[in-house]
Amino acid sequence: MADSENSRTLPAISRGKERLVHGKCQDLPPIIDRRNLLSVAARLLSVMIAHTPQRRESGPTPVREMWPRWYEYHREHMRIIRLREKLQAQLLEEAGGLPVLMLPDVGKDGIVEVRSFADINRMATQLDAEHLSRARAELRRRRKQWKEADRRLGYSAIVAKEQELAERVLISGRVMWITRPSSLIEVTAKLHCLIVTHDPGLKLDEASWPELRTMLKDLLLLIEKGRPEPGNRPADFCKAADVRGILNLAARYRDAAITLGERLSKPNHLPRRLLALHSIELYLDALLLANGYDGETIRGIERDFNKRTRIATDIGLVLRKRTAAHLATLSSSREYLAVSYGPETTATLSQMNRVMATLDELSLKVQRMLQGLHGK
Repeated sequence: MADSENSRTLPAISRGKERLVHGKCQDLPPIIDRRNLLSVAARLLSVMIAHTPQRRESGPTPVREMWPRWYEYHREHMRIIRLREKLQAQLLEEAGGLPVLMLPDVGKDGIVEVRSFADINRMATQLDAEHLSRARAELRRRRKQWKEADRRLGYSAIVAKEQELAERVLISGRVMWITRPSSLIEVTAKLHCLIVTHDPGLKLDEASWPELRTMLKDLLLLIEKGRPEPGNRPADFCKAADVRGILNLAARYRDAAITLGERLSKPNHLPRRLLALHSIELYLDALLLANGYDGETIRGIERDFNKRTRIATDIGLVLRKRTAAHLATLSSSREYLAVSYGPETTATLSQMNRVMATLDELSLKVQRMLQGLHGK
């Protein structure tokens, strides 16, 4: 993408005629530029993360759960800053200015600014007793006036709140930056946080800020391209009966694999392995279908367990590292095809107990995710 970010206006991205994989863009505006980049990113991230199932496993908090909290802190911090600025102007007006005293005919410059009684005491040798008394009384009056106005307006409380929120925004942002992302959405969330923190006005022209802003726009378009059509999104729920039917079928294949294993002594018995592999595929298909992927797209994946797993991970499925690695191995070794058509290659197959362990974990976690998604 061409970049002319050194100009006052960011290069506009037009999407009026763009065709998407799963349908037309629904939430992005026709043009993304300097004025709306961050707000558009925040809106799209909020929608996508809200439609992503929350994790149910122990371990580090994922970026997709950190970003909403950080963004809420950020928005509240911005609101408090605006309120503090407004109250500060009112306070200065009501108190008649800062509680500061200007003493004439003192020092080399002929005038000295006094902010405390300690300042007055340091000038005791340069002022007579009457001037000292009047200075202390005037500073006392101005301080009292300031405190009364401050108490009425709540200015000091807002300043303390602003400092607290600034600390929360800083800490939550730093933690998010060092957390490894697991999806395109999480990469976008981290980049959005980085730009909001260091270039909120989108005015920095030194490298690599223009390039980072362009990358954020590119990521927004990539995320939007991967979104299902509105009628198929999780918020609208796909046909639950279809998902339940696939889950029931997956459970039947799993039960059959377990039953066959109890009756046979050979751990690598091919029919049992084939039942287990087909059950794994069906559980992943049910998860993809429930999250808006149409049947044609799912069928196009064919027997690629690794690709199914990557999509499921982006959706929110959290698997043990060993299980995810095994699913990738099932694809690279073409185990499904070997079991179905090449029994002479059984020596290269993974252990049967590993296949069943993968199936057990997958069946449990997919069902939990779909229960949370559909509230069943």
